[in-house]
Amino acid sequence: MDADRAGRTLAARWCDAVARGDVEAWAKCWRGDGEWHLAGEAPVVGIDAMTQAFATRRAEFELCLPELLFGWVEGGDGAAIARWYVREVQRTHAGTGQELVGWYDDRLVCDRGDWRFARRRFWLLYRGPRSVAGEVFRPPSPASP
Repeated sequence: MDADRAGRTLAARWCDAVARGDVEAWAKCWRGDGEWHLAGEAPVVGIDAMTQAFATRRAEFELCLPELLFGWVEGGDGAAIARWYVREVQRTHAGTGQELVGWYDDRLVCDRGDWRFARRRFWLLYRGPRSVAGEVFRPPSPASP
């Protein structure tokens, strides 16, 4: 699979894992020695630390829906860089809503036949309140395509 298609598929799989709160699927998007840089925070390095950080953060929300707005991928031969602009709607278990807008700068690598993130750096452009007063629905079991 070419780097562009692989990068787009990987970004979509990552968003899906975040939306479903699927820690295992989220971890499969990363290389074992990956780096996750969140705006204004120290980097989280290594799959165990990143997975724990994601699980802790995601558990705060009953709804966390990332949306890829647009982006690009450049590279090939097993490595690429990408940029994805994202919007994320969040709702805590207490019902408080917020929206984030920013972008990810990514380094992607083909690791044993599968493309994974080696590094993701999130740049925050906007954070503010969002009305999420409606009802949140959950499928009875993890849905898979």
